[in-house]
Amino acid sequence: MDSRSFEIGTIIAFCVLLVLGFYITYYFLDVLLIAVIFSYLVRPAKDKIDLKNETLSTFLAEVIVLVPLFLFLAFTFVSLMNALVAQHALKDILLELQTIENTLVGFIERTLHFLGISETQIAEESLKLMTEKIGIFTQEVTKTIIDWAFKLPGGIARLFFAAFLSFYFVRDGKGIKEALIKMAPEPSRPRITKLINACDAVVYGIVVGYLFKAIITGFISVIVFYILGFGDPVVMGVVVAVFDFIPLIGPWTVFLGLFLWYALQGQLVYAVEVVIICYVTISLIPELYIRPKISGVISHVHPMVMLIGILGGIMALGPIGVLAGPLILGVIVVTVKSYFLDIEIEREDIIDRTLLSLRRRISQLKSRKEKETEKETEEPHKKTQKHEKTNHKFEEEEKWQK
Repeated sequence: MDSRSFEIGTIIAFCVLLVLGFYITYYFLDVLLIAVIFSYLVRPAKDKIDLKNETLSTFLAEVIVLVPLFLFLAFTFVSLMNALVAQHALKDILLELQTIENTLVGFIERTLHFLGISETQIAEESLKLMTEKIGIFTQEVTKTIIDWAFKLPGGIARLFFAAFLSFYFVRDGKGIKEALIKMAPEPSRPRITKLINACDAVVYGIVVGYLFKAIITGFISVIVFYILGFGDPVVMGVVVAVFDFIPLIGPWTVFLGLFLWYALQGQLVYAVEVVIICYVTISLIPELYIRPKISGVISHVHPMVMLIGILGGIMALGPIGVLAGPLILGVIVVTVKSYFLDIEIEREDIIDRTLLSLRRRISQLKSRKEKETEKETEEPHKKTQKHEKTNHKFEEEEKWQK
């Protein structure tokens, strides 16, 4: 066998191994992406600690960042479950799904009667088709609730596995970067360095955009729930923000729960109105504008590319496509810019910039308050001096008159 045939065989074998490796890791794609999110949340804390022992500093950063995050998630989940158990909500939903189905069918019949086409063959066929679809919908809801109950332990285990992987991403990130640069030929290393920095900016932009969007969604939820008159809008807003930060759940679960809650009480029209209002104001608008805008500004990728990546990723890959879609398109764009067009792309650290602006604002407020305090203390002193001068003037006038 000549060297040429050996090289071709080696390349083919390597491609086969790549396909097998992708097949193996595909089922852990969500875990890997969540681990990337965790690593970008932990890395700033690790840079602040900066001990000589990389393992110890990374471990401390993981504890400082992820332990409070997991405790907060656990507290939110336990509080939500306690509220559902106290109100027997899950039991009522499972028992009253047939009532919801009958309510929906009755609503459709009344609508057809109102339109004056209830006696036609088209109306009968439409009613039959809608009844079948509603029956399928109720079965899917029941199946989804049961599946979520059984998948919950596995989801928790995947979160902990992602946290475990993020430890290695944070600790060995610099080494991985240096190894990738050394693998390239010497003339191409500057471009490879630019490409890695550009990809880092894309991932950082997606993570920060995801975090900021969840926070803003929580604030919007509090306002919307307060206007709609729900019981505790602050708690519900926190739940929406937490669920929005988790790609595998999302705020739609809260909207579905609100729909089922009001539908069980026979308020079907109001349930539909609540879902539409909440989805448009809380989920749709931030998803279409806030997340692509923030991610695009940080990563130097146009927000339209990020938006197409989010929507296309959801349609192609499901919930995890919210991260994978913009990541793939963003990497393609910055690869063209940094490697082929030789454009320098550095990530814009919006978190540090925001903290710096907050510190400046706080210092400005403190200095303004100190000036006001000095002014308040100086005014009585000036009044006293003025009063003494006036008294002295009166005394001089009295002496002159005498």
